[in-house]
Amino acid sequence: MEHSRVRAADIAPEVVTEYRDKLTRSLLEAICKLDGPCREALWDAQAHTCLTTFFDLTALPAQMDLDAFLQAMHTAGTGQVDITREGDTIYWIERREGQCICPFVRLEVVNLNPILCRCSAHWVMHLLKIVTDTSVEVEVLDTVATGDESCSFRLTIVRDQEPADEVST
Repeated sequence: MEHSRVRAADIAPEVVTEYRDKLTRSLLEAICKLDGPCREALWDAQAHTCLTTFFDLTALPAQMDLDAFLQAMHTAGTGQVDITREGDTIYWIERREGQCICPFVRLEVVNLNPILCRCSAHWVMHLLKIVTDTSVEVEVLDTVATGDESCSFRLTIVRDQEPADEVST
C-alpha cells in the first residue's frame, strides 16, 4: 500500500487553525485539571512563551530600572495597565472592561476559568523579573474570571535573599 504525504501547503488554513485551537484547548483544559507544582511549572512555561510574543510586539528595552519599567508599562502593553507602587509592594491592575487578559480566552479557544489566572500571575512575575532583574512574589487579587471588571495583582519585591519567585492566590 502506498502512503501519500500531505504537505502543509495542501491543507486549508482554516483546518490548520481549527486543529491548533483544538490542541491548545485540550492542553489548557488538561493543565487546569492538574494540581500543585506540575501545574505551576506548566503555567510558568506558558508565561515565558507569552512573554516572548509580548516582547516582539512592544518596544521595551531589554533592561530597565524598576520605576522606569513601571512607567513604561502604562503605554507599552496591549491594554490599559494601572500600576501603583508603595515601597516594595506594587499593585498591577489590567483594565480590560470585563475581558480576560488571556488571548486564548479572548479568541474563544478555551473557556474562561479562574485557574487560568495563575498563568497571568506568572506572566506578570516573569515580566518584572526579566526586564528589571527584580524577583517578586505575586498574589492574584481580583480577576474577570471571578466576576470583576479588571484583573488585579499584588506584587511584592523580594530583597536580600535568593530569588523566590512565587505565585499565590
